[in-house]
Amino acid sequence: MKLYAQIVLLLYKILTIFIAPIGATFLSYKKRKDPSYGVKFFNLLGFYKKQLGNFVWFHGASVGEINALKTLVNEFTKTHPNQKVVVTTMTMTGYLQAKTIKDVHVAISPLDSPLSLWGFFHAFHPKALFIIDTELWPNMLDKAYKNHCPVVIFNARLQDKNVKSYLKHKFLVKHLIADKLSSVLCMSFADLMRFKHIGVDEDKLKVTGNIKYDLKPRDELFAKALTYKNQVFKGKVFGAISTHEGEEEIVINSFIEAKKHLSNLKLVLVPRHQTTVSKACELLTSNQITFKKKSELKDLCDFSADVLIGDTMGEIELYLGLCDLVFMGGSFVNVGGHNPLEPAYFSLPILTGPDYHNFQEQFDKLIDANGAYLAYDPKELTRLIVKLLGDQELLEKTGIKALDIQQQGRGALKRTLSNMEKFIN
Repeated sequence: MKLYAQIVLLLYKILTIFIAPIGATFLSYKKRKDPSYGVKFFNLLGFYKKQLGNFVWFHGASVGEINALKTLVNEFTKTHPNQKVVVTTMTMTGYLQAKTIKDVHVAISPLDSPLSLWGFFHAFHPKALFIIDTELWPNMLDKAYKNHCPVVIFNARLQDKNVKSYLKHKFLVKHLIADKLSSVLCMSFADLMRFKHIGVDEDKLKVTGNIKYDLKPRDELFAKALTYKNQVFKGKVFGAISTHEGEEEIVINSFIEAKKHLSNLKLVLVPRHQTTVSKACELLTSNQITFKKKSELKDLCDFSADVLIGDTMGEIELYLGLCDLVFMGGSFVNVGGHNPLEPAYFSLPILTGPDYHNFQEQFDKLIDANGAYLAYDPKELTRLIVKLLGDQELLEKTGIKALDIQQQGRGALKRTLSNMEKFIN
């Protein structure tokens, strides 16, 4: 590493030592209405109960990444029963989701500070680090590099706008990030070329595909939901999954308008964060629409309102099983959409708003195949709800095409696991 890069890294280390406590406090405040960090707050600063033995470390930033890597970690633990595994994430929603993975230790990830990372490495002694998507933190990569812990980025993706940002500091990115990576397993050839462009050596790059196509949802929970649906819901059901702040009003207004054409229409509204549940309740109350929270029902057979609010964790398959048509949230606000492959797996037709850049490849394929439809504004969302739910044949054909796209992408999981093997001692 050139002297200039070493100086920059040293300054970054000093800065993050002082910023880490502030950052941990800020995160705790920002996420205060979600499940709270509690004592896990200290994990952010590198305080962990000491563990015995060397761990293989899997990291996903938040609940979306944890959902994506669950299947891979489950397969890894099956083939490596004697290997200790730790899964880390930055959010409590991700932490709670990770706790559903069997035979692994789950922890809140340390912040990118030398002291926080020292505490984590002292506790877990990671022998390999596997990061899903693109979490490229200089201190984390440097600590792993100096501890002879290989770092593999899998399901790796890089957007053009990020490449432009990295290229403004290409020399530093090359020495502080690219050279510290052992392997980058990319989702597509375009992603491979982007990583190459920011300085990752070509011999470290490989296209393995997107493991999100290889998801294994809980079919039994989906089937259970279908039983409830046949017993309780008398008409069509529109689902809005993983909505974000600002989308509840759009969804509820579209539901009100669509109900003028489909009198028995029901809504299953599943906010991404607990913070927006109360807002949804306020909107429904002000519009005199009857609703029930899932957490308030002892049994779904007791549901008799117009809207079911999905305010419980880890039951996405149940909510999907209640729906005839699904809108994926985060696409009418500046979030970038959410993974459409899970509803596609269950042969459900999908709607999205105009901003789905986080899942560009999947949505483009689904839209091109008529397995999903783009609602470019709220009025179009209403029109598509009425069009699809009012035409059973079109509804079924759309769902089948969505399933076809999901099935065509499978195989990345096996390729990814195969490439990880060389980094497990």
